[in-house]
Amino acid sequence: MTATVTRARWGALGAVCVGLGAVCVGLGATVQAAPPPGPPEPSVAVTVPVAVALGREELLTMLRAVPGVTAKYREEQHIALLTAPLVSRGTMHFAPPGRLAKHQSEPAIARTVVADGRLAFADAYGRDELELAKNPVVSLFVDSFLSVLAGDVEAIERAWYVGYAAETEGDPRAWVLTLRPRGEAAARLVEHLSIRGREAVVSRIEIIERGGDRTVTTLSDVDVARRWGADELAQVFSVATPR
Repeated sequence: MTATVTRARWGALGAVCVGLGAVCVGLGATVQAAPPPGPPEPSVAVTVPVAVALGREELLTMLRAVPGVTAKYREEQHIALLTAPLVSRGTMHFAPPGRLAKHQSEPAIARTVVADGRLAFADAYGRDELELAKNPVVSLFVDSFLSVLAGDVEAIERAWYVGYAAETEGDPRAWVLTLRPRGEAAARLVEHLSIRGREAVVSRIEIIERGGDRTVTTLSDVDVARRWGADELAQVFSVATPR
């Protein structure tokens, strides 16, 4: 065993020595072939661009310019009565100014769609629908998320106290929005919403409830240059009962 290890170690060392020898030979040939040193070259100043922290208005301008969004999502619901979070996965789609679709693929197929002032849900057991105008608390959360995606700061500030921080996690183009409810009805349910992203890409949404429960949605493979055709809009933003 010792002889084997010794041979292996010497074999490795030999390979290193051969490699170093080749480098030394190459350097020697270079030195011999090099011409006599000439006058020193003038120094050249190199300017390294410095990234500027993303301001709130710049972010909103970027969001307003997005033609559409599609992304994969992973959602975790942390509920105090459960020992492990409820996890779901699927895709999320946005068509400005007011269409939002969530296509769940795990643990079961389901669809949630917001369009034309209505929220519809469908799964293998059937379909439900509600009018947002008649459900102010649900409407608040749906409209607020749509307003963030659309960069509509006036609509956001009507319902929420808005906090903005740039240069998060050491990235000058990263940001976080913190929304705290202005109205009593929403304040009884939710402590705050936290939305994180980089430039026009939203990457994480966290909802902290008053009772301590929280929902964390992580987005990946986010495409903020999505343009929807008429046929795609009809198909993606529809709750035809999944099969």
